[in-house]
Amino acid sequence: MSDTLGDIFERLVITKEMIDKETGESLPDDFKIKTTESYFEQLKKYYAGEKDSGYSLPFAKADGHFAVRLGELSCFTGVSGHGKSMMLSQICLYLMNYTKVLIASMEMKPVLTLSRMITQSLGDPNPTERYMKEFCDKYNDKLYVYDQQGVTDSKDMFAVLQYGKEILGIDVFVIDSLMKMGDISEDNYDAQKMFIDKLAAYCRDLNIHVFLVCHTRKMSDEYTQPDATNILGSSHIRNLSDNILLCFRRREIEDLRFQGNLPPEREKDPTAYLVIQKQRNYTFEGTFALWFDEKSLTYKERPL
Repeated sequence: MSDTLGDIFERLVITKEMIDKETGESLPDDFKIKTTESYFEQLKKYYAGEKDSGYSLPFAKADGHFAVRLGELSCFTGVSGHGKSMMLSQICLYLMNYTKVLIASMEMKPVLTLSRMITQSLGDPNPTERYMKEFCDKYNDKLYVYDQQGVTDSKDMFAVLQYGKEILGIDVFVIDSLMKMGDISEDNYDAQKMFIDKLAAYCRDLNIHVFLVCHTRKMSDEYTQPDATNILGSSHIRNLSDNILLCFRRREIEDLRFQGNLPPEREKDPTAYLVIQKQRNYTFEGTFALWFDEKSLTYKERPL
């Protein structure tokens, strides 16, 4: 061993900066190795409210199984073209009943992001000018859009998170997508690890929830459902995320219906799945059957 006893104590003593960063309060002891008694007050707070905290999803069947908890990072994944961003839009629309949301979609013009949300809110793709104005007025202090198309870089994105939380009071953020971070290449796994690790730390430190859209690798065909191991990029994306959610459209059902070849006994088969593939802080993992409605661009909980 090369470290002296003094070196060891130096490593294990919590400095004032560490205390301020973690809790803002001075603890009974300033040592990193603690007894269970040191956590009693935190345990009381956890069981009194934090344990079952979080915002629900717009699907009643998910209640009690998944919540949008502050301080967590969710990887939202799926095959390209299977409606990840569309489902997230519906989720955000629901969350705005309870909190503020910021959408950073570098893959879509802001006006198209809002147009889709208006369709989902109205249930029809043809809103009147009056309804558009009512929508903008209703969500004026609830919905914020990061107006950056193409690519951005991770430094700007972290600045958005900090400004959004500390100045605007936003709790939920959508980053769409990881591929649009211009300073993180698709094959730079170390940079991806550093970004995800820092993003998870920002979620905890700012007490926010971030949905990070991540694409999957190309599957053998449109009908093959991916899982977390198929997320494009470093394995640290799934390892460091608190939650992994997968949106999957059942193209086989949609194609058969379009061709007029769907058997009558399959008419009520679900056309989409929302799969909870990982929850670090909750035990449930499973699949919710949904039905996609093309007119309203929303996912329903029952056959159409």
